[in-house]
Amino acid sequence: MSLISSQLLPTFVSYVDEAGHSKDPQRTYLCLAGLVARKAAWKTFDPEWRTACAEEGVSLPFHMADFSALKRQFKGWSEEQRVRLLGKLVAAIVRADAIPVGSVVSVKDYNAFQPALREKLRDPYFMALQPLTWNLAAAASMEIPPGPVSMVYAYHPEHSRGRASSEELWQAFRRWNPLIAPFMESYVSGEPKDHTPLQAADLWAYELGHHFERIRSAGRQTRWAFQQFAKMGLKDAFVHDFITLQDATGVNGLGRFSQVTRGTQLTL
Repeated sequence: MSLISSQLLPTFVSYVDEAGHSKDPQRTYLCLAGLVARKAAWKTFDPEWRTACAEEGVSLPFHMADFSALKRQFKGWSEEQRVRLLGKLVAAIVRADAIPVGSVVSVKDYNAFQPALREKLRDPYFMALQPLTWNLAAAASMEIPPGPVSMVYAYHPEHSRGRASSEELWQAFRRWNPLIAPFMESYVSGEPKDHTPLQAADLWAYELGHHFERIRSAGRQTRWAFQQFAKMGLKDAFVHDFITLQDATGVNGLGRFSQVTRGTQLTL
């Protein structure tokens, strides 16, 4: 029996959502954000997330874009209400001992590629998918004890079906990466209404996208929620990349793994 398939090892589950769209002229970056934790931890997380939303009168699924813009069910909310709910939701993610991973692609630099290369790569989403998936699997492989990851990606009609779908790329990525493949257990696409951890990934994706679009470029103070994800993602025990950025300079990473392999660290 394979070591990875042993029933003695924990099973991990990761959830992935995106922020931004490559065709949106207002966006500079496309971001994919993932959270990976033990399956048992997600089972405990689910009622905690639901309870936090119910206590504040929020109907599921929770959407961070609506929350941030005070739209729809958050219209008219006070700052006190916003701070209280956000604190509860982030605390639930922390208690699940989730590991955040981010993958960011510069849309501007992608659009500057030669047409033949753009056609081969197809979309910045697929560029972001590969390092994100690698680092989710790597994170689980470096836990003690390690274990395989069932990977759930938020359903996207443009990327989740048809030719050159995210699942097709995921399968190819597993075939061509034998060292990490044993930790890539399965690919599933899902809806936030059916998976509360996808709602948590939506929160993380929004913070990651906002950080690169609005905070990092302007040199503004890092938001509280992003700081909490950074603390989770930069623990000394984690040697995978917390965030990767692909731009005109190549692929740069933030985390101990990057410092070891590339000798560089992305400035937050």
